[in-house]
Amino acid sequence: MSLAYDIIPVTLVTGFLGSGKSTLLADVLTGEAARDTAVLVNEFGEIGLDHLLMGEVDAQTVLLENGCVCCSIRSELKDALAALFSKRARGDVPAFSRVAIETTGLATPAPIIATLLADPVIRSHYALNVTVTVVDAVNAELQRERYPEWLAQISATDRIVISKADLVGAQQVDALRIALAALNPLAEIVTRASSADALRDLLFIPARFVPDAVQSMNRIGAGTLHLGEGGGTRLSHRAETQPQPRTQPQTLSNAITSTCLTIDIPIDWQVFTLWFTLLLNRHGDKILRVKGLLSLEGSDRPAVLHAVQHLVHPVLHLDVWPDEPQGPRASRLVFITEGIDAHAIENSYQRFRAVLAQAA
Repeated sequence: MSLAYDIIPVTLVTGFLGSGKSTLLADVLTGEAARDTAVLVNEFGEIGLDHLLMGEVDAQTVLLENGCVCCSIRSELKDALAALFSKRARGDVPAFSRVAIETTGLATPAPIIATLLADPVIRSHYALNVTVTVVDAVNAELQRERYPEWLAQISATDRIVISKADLVGAQQVDALRIALAALNPLAEIVTRASSADALRDLLFIPARFVPDAVQSMNRIGAGTLHLGEGGGTRLSHRAETQPQPRTQPQTLSNAITSTCLTIDIPIDWQVFTLWFTLLLNRHGDKILRVKGLLSLEGSDRPAVLHAVQHLVHPVLHLDVWPDEPQGPRASRLVFITEGIDAHAIENSYQRFRAVLAQAA
């Protein structure tokens, strides 16, 4: 996605308390390569930047040694972003070209994403680039069991960084990776890298829909996403006399289910949009994440759909199909849901189309 000069990409860095997101940012904000970055944190004391501080612009803004801008969020995120952009426009701070936001450990990403996507003032200057979640390998299992915020961070993210892998065995790290892939099959999962350049790429290179998400959809749809010992894979197959949506659910613990919905016939965009809007309006709190590649009537270009709970990202149109399928191109949508039966989504779409067809 190309951005206009005055639209600044934003990286959202989440992670539970003590996961290491502050350390990750501190390691990234070194050298000339990071000088055009602005960082928003909740309070300066939560991030280990003291050795990098050079001078104070005002009570809420400091400059790092390499020219990075660091601001504390002491009010609403909207106000902090607007004030930061105004300082940039006036020349009070260097003309940064990207922003990183570090959330508190107990924050869920959805309200922050809502500010970036829905607020008309903010979205005229900023665009969400990628969401990165840091996961503590030592405490992940306990946090998953006790804190819904942990699950919200995992389900909404584009990339997962496993930290403290050196403090546990390789087998535990592998098990954690499998569990995370089950909870969010669309996320890219890596262990903590040591190279500053690699970390910067992780945080600032845009999230790719292609080919990562397409490969994930293929794995779920084919039933080859292995959840590990005891996880199993439950698929649904039935004879079909006409093209219909197909679902393959992966049932996980914590009532989180990952489902791939495949629609073989081209989609009427207006019908789909109305159905999807109603679906999110009624079940948005339980639909944690949706990402899909849509085949639309009258178009050879695939559309990319991306939503987090009630929030729908701007729809993108790719120039070509990423996997160059032979024959009719099917739409594929991955739903990560909580407490919603996979086939209920499929049936609602079928019923909605049928009702509209009868009314036509």
